[in-house]
Amino acid sequence: MTQTIEQGWQDAVFGMGDDGLPGPAAKLVIRYLLRGILAERIPAGARIREVELAESLGVSRAPVREALRILEQEGLLESTAQRGARVIDPTPEEIAHQFELLATIYGSVARFAVRHASDSDLEPFFDSIRVFEYELQSERPLVEIIEVSYRMGAQLGQCCGSRLAAELLRKMGRICYLQHRYLAPVPKRWMQQSLTRLSKLEQAVRSRSEEKTEKAARRLIDNTASLVLKRIG
Repeated sequence: MTQTIEQGWQDAVFGMGDDGLPGPAAKLVIRYLLRGILAERIPAGARIREVELAESLGVSRAPVREALRILEQEGLLESTAQRGARVIDPTPEEIAHQFELLATIYGSVARFAVRHASDSDLEPFFDSIRVFEYELQSERPLVEIIEVSYRMGAQLGQCCGSRLAAELLRKMGRICYLQHRYLAPVPKRWMQQSLTRLSKLEQAVRSRSEEKTEKAARRLIDNTASLVLKRIG
């Protein structure tokens, strides 16, 4: 299970579009920063110091700079004059907008996947649902649960027949990924609601109903957004 999650995370997060994949050391830095932010070891608004980060990870400053550049382009970090990079600290209204965009894009991608993907194309997505169910029921750490959730979306994007839609989903997914830190500690009610809504999404996809699939995909995101916004409101 762990290897499946790890590979899924690599596939989902490091598909950076036309610029190609970052190098192995930069991947290490990106993964460290994203997981650190999600686990709140690195708080919103915190400065990222290149030298300290390179020393703590045992890498040179070059991959650190590459990782920071990528994360800044993705809208996860921002540069400040004379102070280097820092973690974005969006307002509650901005976070609400992020999830609203994610729900819209996720719904469209799910609709496209039903329209274009074959049954075999969709199997990795269904496999990820089983992994997600396992992670929730086993009460795994939040970071592992969210990484599997991110992977599911990326897999729908890979078979939706639209490169643009897949990249938009990937980008918004990365931005909203960080906001899931507000789910900790993970409430059992959210876990059960997520399983229920995910089951409805799977049923809609298997039935090949574009309308039901889009609706179910949007509701899956809306369910998480409502809890996140409640906790920061």
